Amino acid sequence: MSSARVMAQRGSVLITGLMLSVALLMLLGLAVDVGEAIVVHDALVAEADDAALAGSQAVDLDESGRLELDPAIAAADALGAIPLPDRASAEVDATTASVSVRLERSDPTILLRLVGIATVSITVTATATLPAPPGEAAAVP
Repeated sequence: MSSARVMAQRGSVLITGLMLSVALLMLLGLAVDVGEAIVVHDALVAEADDAALAGSQAVDLDESGRLELDPAIAAADALGAIPLPDRASAEVDATTASVSVRLERSDPTILLRLVGIATVSITVTATATLPAPPGEAAAVP
């Protein structure tokens, strides 16, 4: 090889290494931030389940002697069972047959911020339904 050709290719390894480093950093950021989102999602699912079950404990008898939920108490109990951090919101929908809890949380990303993804939003829903009395169809929330 002539020395002119070697001089023309000088620095190409540096550019290739830089491009591979950027790609590796993006993949690492994706792994870290998606892993964090999965952990937060699992925690929110547990909180929503606990809140729906807490709300479903507000059972009362209606005029005909059947079990039903008191929607106001069920909603208050469900909301009281949710430890909300700063970046989270909760919605509770209670009827005489079920309690539904929807939690939403927005978390900042760690490394994906470098490629323009600053936050990730996670939403979960849990529903607790009273069982149907024997011989009747279950109520659909």
